[in-house]
Amino acid sequence: MTCYRDAVIFRRSPLAELEGAHRALAEGRYETAFALLESAAKRPRARAAQARYWLHLAAVYALYGSDGLENGAPALKAAVVTDPNLAADPLYQALFWEFAAHRGGAVSDVKRGLRLAAVDAEPLAAYHASAALLNVGAAKSALRKLEGIDPESLPTYLVWRRWSLLGQAHEALGDWDAAVLAYGRAVSMATGPERSVELLSLATCLLELGRSDEVLDVVSGVDQQVLAPEDQATLHYVEGRAHLDAGNPNLALERFALARTLDVDDGDAFSLDYATGQALTAIGRYREAVSVLRRAIEVAPADHRAYAQHEAAFALTESDQLAEADTILGDVVSDPAYPHRAEAVADLADVRFKLGEYEAAEALAEQALDMGATASACLVRGNLAYEYYRLDEAISWFEKAIGACANGDPVWLAAHQVLADVFAQRGESGAERVLHHARSALEYTDVASEWRLPLEQHVAWARGVLGGHDRLLN
Repeated sequence: MTCYRDAVIFRRSPLAELEGAHRALAEGRYETAFALLESAAKRPRARAAQARYWLHLAAVYALYGSDGLENGAPALKAAVVTDPNLAADPLYQALFWEFAAHRGGAVSDVKRGLRLAAVDAEPLAAYHASAALLNVGAAKSALRKLEGIDPESLPTYLVWRRWSLLGQAHEALGDWDAAVLAYGRAVSMATGPERSVELLSLATCLLELGRSDEVLDVVSGVDQQVLAPEDQATLHYVEGRAHLDAGNPNLALERFALARTLDVDDGDAFSLDYATGQALTAIGRYREAVSVLRRAIEVAPADHRAYAQHEAAFALTESDQLAEADTILGDVVSDPAYPHRAEAVADLADVRFKLGEYEAAEALAEQALDMGATASACLVRGNLAYEYYRLDEAISWFEKAIGACANGDPVWLAAHQVLADVFAQRGESGAERVLHHARSALEYTDVASEWRLPLEQHVAWARGVLGGHDRLLN
């Protein structure tokens, strides 16, 4: 159904045939819209009106992004050839720079060209100018222009698209909450295949906010069949990441495998390899994880390389490839921009401890503690004290490690596991503590872990000492 404002725009106008085209666009009947506009543009009529039909045909092609350039640019040229005066029109200038952006035009050229054009005075022109700015990476400028457009002044088929562009602008600026709100509005208004694309964009932003359950709910509404191959790959990747964040690494690997069957560019290849490495690490397939993460390191953008290296170093450590883990961690801690340097220093201390370089391990653990990596640094200090059989000191460090992280965290788990051993060495006087730490650890220890049997034995021994109770009764 055509919105009232769309009908008003064309009443008693030489462009009355645009009403039918805009109605078709609002209803998702794109072939009908193209046919109406092309027919109107080619039919003999006043040159000014004919030129405007060509102009609006170019505007519809522009909705397809770079895919619309092949047909949109000739339509725009036909418009200005038909009526040279159209070159001064705000919509013409906005489309000219939008197509220039798709051709790879410089951001400075596009911004300057749009600044000289009076695009803000015409909502349709302002919309396409915003799209041009987004395409050259000028998200702040695009956002300001989009926020200045009154949605009621746009034709119906552009109202939800404005929300989509707002989502893209917020996403580019890292404002994920605002992006979620904008994409949510776009989803509520879009229909047909476009709705699935907007759902995918919404899911991607929810993923950045760690809202995994919502991601899985949103992607369940996506019709995969209407997506382009690259969007299908993104869908599988996003769903896989949500499963990984939700603690389902096996399901994540299934989705990542599906994404890998589709063509992905280098940037997507890094994300996919990195996430696959994380999933493999989570289920203990460390050597496979190392192989995948090495690929991720090779194609990593400069600002993501340390993340992949850090993950690879962990997998190498867990698979006893300590020398290579040491080398990679050396690279990671040398990156001043890496936000997790403190944890990397603590991990390097752990590797040095496992290599038997105790003095170096202690010095690095002290540095990590000063840098704020409390839990992991305390764990290393506890292991060092335990190695020298300084049990009271070891207990103190392990307790500090437990207090510095959440239940189930790998450091929390490791500290409980070792404390069960430490108190077992104290004999029957430590039975209550053995039972407490062993049971705490068992709650999060995988059935295939080498710790599983010793912990179960600790529980059985402690219960025997305590007469089947949880503590020694008087």
